[in-house]
Amino acid sequence: MLSRRRFAGLTAAAVTAGVVRTTQPAAATTGPAGTAGSAGYAAPAGSAWSAGSAGSAGFGESVGFGSAYDACPPDPGAVVLGSVAPGADATSALQAAVDEASRRGIANRLGDILGGVRDFPLGDGGGVVLVPPGTYRLSAPVDVHDSVRIIGFGRQRPRFVLAPNSPGYAGTVPRDVFSFRRRPIGGPVTYANNDTFGSGLINVDVEIGAGNPQAIAVRFGGAQLCILQDLDLEVGDGFAGIDHNANLIQRVRVRGGAVGFNAYAASAGWPTTLLDCRFSGQREVAIRANNDAKLVLVRTVLAGVPRGAECVAGQFLHLYLQNCVLDNVAEGIVMNDSDQLPGATDARIRNSNQLNLVNSVVRRTPTILTLAQSGQRTAARDGGIDLSYGLRITDALTTREARTDGVVMSAGRADPGVLKSDVPDLPPVSTWVSIHDVAARMGRTVGSGTADDLPVFQAAVDRHETVFVPIGEYLLAGTLRLRRGSNLIGLHPRQTWLRTPDGTPYFGDPDRPRALVETAPGGRNIIHGLGLDTARNTPGAVNVSWRSGRGSYLADIATQFVKWHPDDVPSGDPGYSYKGKHKYGVWVRGGGGVLSNIWSSNGWADNGLLVEHSAVPTSAYELSIEHHQYREVVLRHVSGWSFFGLQTEDHIYGWQSQALELEQCERLRFGNSVFFRVATVLGPAPYGVGLRNCRDIVFRGNRGYRDKTPEFTQWGAAVADVRTGRSVPEPEFSVLTVR
Repeated sequence: MLSRRRFAGLTAAAVTAGVVRTTQPAAATTGPAGTAGSAGYAAPAGSAWSAGSAGSAGFGESVGFGSAYDACPPDPGAVVLGSVAPGADATSALQAAVDEASRRGIANRLGDILGGVRDFPLGDGGGVVLVPPGTYRLSAPVDVHDSVRIIGFGRQRPRFVLAPNSPGYAGTVPRDVFSFRRRPIGGPVTYANNDTFGSGLINVDVEIGAGNPQAIAVRFGGAQLCILQDLDLEVGDGFAGIDHNANLIQRVRVRGGAVGFNAYAASAGWPTTLLDCRFSGQREVAIRANNDAKLVLVRTVLAGVPRGAECVAGQFLHLYLQNCVLDNVAEGIVMNDSDQLPGATDARIRNSNQLNLVNSVVRRTPTILTLAQSGQRTAARDGGIDLSYGLRITDALTTREARTDGVVMSAGRADPGVLKSDVPDLPPVSTWVSIHDVAARMGRTVGSGTADDLPVFQAAVDRHETVFVPIGEYLLAGTLRLRRGSNLIGLHPRQTWLRTPDGTPYFGDPDRPRALVETAPGGRNIIHGLGLDTARNTPGAVNVSWRSGRGSYLADIATQFVKWHPDDVPSGDPGYSYKGKHKYGVWVRGGGGVLSNIWSSNGWADNGLLVEHSAVPTSAYELSIEHHQYREVVLRHVSGWSFFGLQTEDHIYGWQSQALELEQCERLRFGNSVFFRVATVLGPAPYGVGLRNCRDIVFRGNRGYRDKTPEFTQWGAAVADVRTGRSVPEPEFSVLTVR
């Protein structure tokens, strides 16, 4: 095994043996001078923060990277950072605001999941801190407590600057500026972990001043719904922009530093999705993957760096890039040889090393892939590229099923619209109408938690295009129906809840399922930042019925947290004590658009995500579907959907739950899926994905193996044809195609 120093300093010798080219690449251009690890490697000209920066020019850039919140959201439950004297240190004031937001969350108990067990704070301490525009000087870490979101506003985003030569940032140990944290009752403050949900740093900029070589802009972490969004991180001579990872990193630009993103396995082993991000000018590498990092990069640019991405020695990598650009990168991706990994005699370990580049672009990047131990290099020429490394299974579930291993690459013309985003912007805050204001005009109040708020909500969405829902709990005794152009927006899905009254007859018939919130067929809607709770005794309830079409956006959504278990099994864990029944979690009925950062964990529902009769081209980013008895995700008569970073999880009593069921589907794409079985499951499962009468299904990157009690925690087969009985036994692979 190579030492870390040797691994990081591979020579530039070109070795291309073992590479299968399926299409001849475009004509070569001269690559940049210098070898990997050149500390002075220059970013391309014009890489200052702007709409066309950092290697994105000419590739259909459509993201403006401006302020996502142009004015202060009208939320009386949020904490607004008070004025700080010009030039004064704002560290204490910002920490006090975060502490107050957390205190309010503990008091209102809106984010409560575990009821105080496992030393978990009641209410989860969740809340929102709103930061006005301006420049704020920091000198020490700011702890972002459990489920607290810091959100900047203004036409120009607020900017936090770590003062030059701040104490503690010049030693030998990296130190954070913003730290995602967990605070157990009576216990020590720790970094965020798998009991951390919904935390966020949103719409602010962070700059690391000179003389802070060990500074990290953000230490990220958490299990579900945690986000970094709309950030510019100017790292300068600091260490890293982002360290560790949680769920969604969206419209984040990192410039400078030794490392742009120092990635690990997200809490509980989940994937992390980077969406519309930019990394440029790092001294060592844009993205460094450490222990079992599972990364999905979509429309992300790596530019002006010695290395685009690398995996540390001795670790396997689960990396997927689609519609990405590598520009002016000496070595695109460096990873370990699969057969040289510790434990590589086990095929499951070898096959866990997975790389996919899909519809991406290389420019001024002479080597796209380097295998560290063998020194094998795959050369690249300017243009489009499709590449995989690892186990490749083609014509699966047929008599023509075939397996190959190694590097497979095709090249051609670059897609001129490769960076065009499909994610809608939120409407300007100045156009939002608060549900509280609508209620006041009607002579009503909302959010009591006891009275039916549906008449006010229905009037609001009928009269206004964008309705804002502040922190609170709102009861809806029937279905809230959105018009074709209605938007419903909150700031925090675990602090802003729409709830069904328990036992209401309206939701009582499982043969006539009714939704808490429903959109119109073919509408162009946005539902964002809300929690949806269908109570207990509502057997016909659906959290949301989504029928919207192209240009729509369902994002940052939580359902109530319930783990299924049999009625006759006692349990001291409140997560198991919920004895209700429901119909579905998220029900897509002929709709589509963009679904993003959704946690559907209503385990007493029939399934967490049901999509039926949809041919709307749809992107689903970072969906977490968990804890159901029999099925997590069900797709019936669906075509043209792409899933990125889909994660499912059964649970101890839900050990028979199938990850994914496909029926009469075609043209579906899955990028870096994680189909997870917990170590406590009570028995084996025959397969993770079941197909019936499907064609043109492609999986690229798949995680389905655990080494803890593998006789239970490994799927009996990754994919099975329910009709013929054929199956693919390997739980781990880079590519699997069903024709």
